[in-house]
Formats: sequence, structure tokens, C-alpha cells
Amino acid sequence: MRATAAVGMAALLLCLWPDGSARSAPAKCTARDAIGVSRTVEIDTSSGPRFGNLQYKDIDFLREGEVVLTFDDGPMRRHTLAVLDALDAHCAKAIFFTVGRMAVADPEMLQEVAMRGHTIGTHTWSHKNLRSLSAAQARAEIELGLSAVQAALGAPVAPFFRFPYLSDPPGMQAFLQQRGIGIFSIDADSYDYRTPSGATVQRNILSQLTERKKGILLFHDIQPSTARALKGLLDELKARGYRVVHLVPKEAATTVAEFDEMAEEVLGKKRLAASGSPPAKRSTAWPLAAGTTADGAGSAAAVSAPPATRPRPPRFGDEEDWKDRVFGN
Repeated sequence: MRATAAVGMAALLLCLWPDGSARSAPAKCTARDAIGVSRTVEIDTSSGPRFGNLQYKDIDFLREGEVVLTFDDGPMRRHTLAVLDALDAHCAKAIFFTVGRMAVADPEMLQEVAMRGHTIGTHTWSHKNLRSLSAAQARAEIELGLSAVQAALGAPVAPFFRFPYLSDPPGMQAFLQQRGIGIFSIDADSYDYRTPSGATVQRNILSQLTERKKGILLFHDIQPSTARALKGLLDELKARGYRVVHLVPKEAATTVAEFDEMAEEVLGKKRLAASGSPPAKRSTAWPLAAGTTADGAGSAAAVSAPPATRPRPPRFGDEEDWKDRVFGN
């Protein structure tokens, strides 16, 4: 059964279970006591809709008890695999907001995420805080991230984007909306980057859902605490009557030829460099994701800095030389 609804800035096609569409109907789940997928929402991003009530009040299509699972910053094989296995155990689907550098470092892992039925969105090229960059540099981070993720996946990706640190300069919001890309914030934060404890991650999410009753949940598939927490958290969400909603795009993202060429060149160099190394050693580490909290006005602000021992992504220079810096890594 299909129902079409115009909600705020986006036209949403709600595919309710059961649905006859091969593309958007969730697969029937046979795992015992699995949370599964209650419905799939197909999103028309042509108007650049914004989701997530931490920052945006434009659209609220979730019903009480519904959650959207989202994972940022990966892939990182040793933790992403555990996340995928936990999702599989519950026949649940999620959005993975992928960093371009991470996708290029381990394309096979990204392809595994997609093969298991999850939606692939993007999270810039190197997780820069876009407020710290010029407009040209910020656009390059967005575009190269999109092209790199698509090149690594070998297939079109969703026009779904999340700002690093939830730091969303108005000019870049307008740019994404002009590009027909949906912008995703959050409703509940696992704060998984703050703790090694899976139990703490579970408590963080469950306590926020007790108050908010529904929402887009933020995790990071590069964090061991989320890898440890997810199966138990899904068990508890199921026990408490929550339902998972999976988001898919109506149309794939479009890329820019200039950045496609750059992404293919970077990917080719990475493949050549990695050809003698086993997959487990190929995924590069970059700074742990800094989280966000709501300030008194409800806006998001970064609250965590990466450890100094972690290798940092390159910082782009002036507009005319940033491409050299991408290829110089």
C-alpha cells in the first residue's frame, strides 16, 4: 500500500508494510524477536529538505515510537562490521553518512554496507567543520566527499547529507538545497565518542527517547562503544515497542565531473598503495567524531577535540591550491 504526502519542504512517499514495490519494501524478517523495519520512507530531496529537530523544525513525519538509525564517519572495518552484524541480527536498516576519505580507504567495506541493504549518504571529504572554511573550500569538501563515496561504492548514492559536528553555515545549507540534497540533523545523540562503554551508549539513547518518544538517532560506526552497544540497544528498543523506519531517496545524488575525476584519481592511488596490504589494515583512522550539545538557543556546538595522537586529515589552503593538497596526502 502506498500513500503520498507533502510534508513541509519535502514530498515524502510513505511505503507502509506490506508494500509491493521491489525497491522500497523492507525485506520480511525471520529473525526471532527482531525489531525489523516497520515502514520505508522514500524522500524527494529536490527541494533540499531538512530533518532532525535538534536544529530544524521544518519536517516531523515520524510517529510516536518510531526511530531512524543513522551512523556517521565510517566505514572503519573493525567496528563497522560489528554494527552491520547487529543490524542484521534485528533485520534493521539504517543510513550511513560516509566520509569520503574513509570510503576511499576501504571501498570494499562501504560496498558491504550497501550490499546489506543500508542507505549510503555523505558527510564531506575529510570531516572539516565547514564554518571554519571559505565558501569555496566548504563546497569542495561537500562535492569531493560525494564524488569519493560514489566512486568507492561504484554506484550512485543517496542525496542525503549531514554536516560534520552538525555545524551548518547558512550559505552551505542554501548550497545543498540548490543541489537538491537533503540535510539531516538528529533528535537523539548516543554520545558514543565520549565513552568506551556500550551500556552508557544504551542509557544515553534510551533516556533521550523516554523524553522525546521518537526521532533520528545518531551513532558513529567508527566507535567501539557503538559496536558493543547496538545489539543490546535494539533488543531493548524492541522490548519497549519502538519501531525502525528506513529512509531511502526517490532519486540518486548527482555529482560534478571535476570532482568525479579527482575522486577517481585519489581512489586509484589508494588502491595502488593498498594492493600489498590486507583489508583489515587498509582503513585509515582519522580524528574521533566530536559531538554536539544544544546550547541555550538550541543550536549545535562541537564539544570534543580529537586526540593529538590521531592523524588529522589535510587542511585545505587557499582556493587555488586546495586540489594540490588533496592529492598531496
